[in-house]
Amino acid sequence: MTFSDRVRASAAAVLLVVAPSLWAKDSLGEIHSSVSGANAAPNVITAGARHLLAQKVRYSVDEVQLADGSRIHKYLAENGQIFAVSWNTLYKPDLSLLLGEYFSSYAGAAKLSAQQGGIHRQFHHDANDLVVQSGGHLHVFSGYAYLRSQLPAGVSPQLMGWQ
Repeated sequence: MTFSDRVRASAAAVLLVVAPSLWAKDSLGEIHSSVSGANAAPNVITAGARHLLAQKVRYSVDEVQLADGSRIHKYLAENGQIFAVSWNTLYKPDLSLLLGEYFSSYAGAAKLSAQQGGIHRQFHHDANDLVVQSGGHLHVFSGYAYLRSQLPAGVSPQLMGWQ
């Protein structure tokens, strides 16, 4: 790996940490800041572009795409509440930013799983309302999380392409 490749990889890693922190001031279960007007979400210009990716009948998808091609999606119900998030990134995203108040449930289960030993490339957490599927290996991290109780009527994990 050349010096410029290492610099580019380091910059991408920093952007993955910085961009979600700028964009993720709201997380799973919260009302998306772009909906609340006064707290409009910032457009992450240096790290990537934030934009509305799709508008479905019962939900819309807000996306941030980083310069390295990493993508993070927030799935918004008609009222602006974030009922799901997904990621496809080069580096493991900061799930505490994406999961918000639900992170502790996920982190506890992930810690117990890690204590069992071995290499875990996939992790599935399904407890109460929160469902998280994450996995990855070198430069490929992907996953999703959603709240069962917040799925819009007529929207299922299967419809979203999950499970």
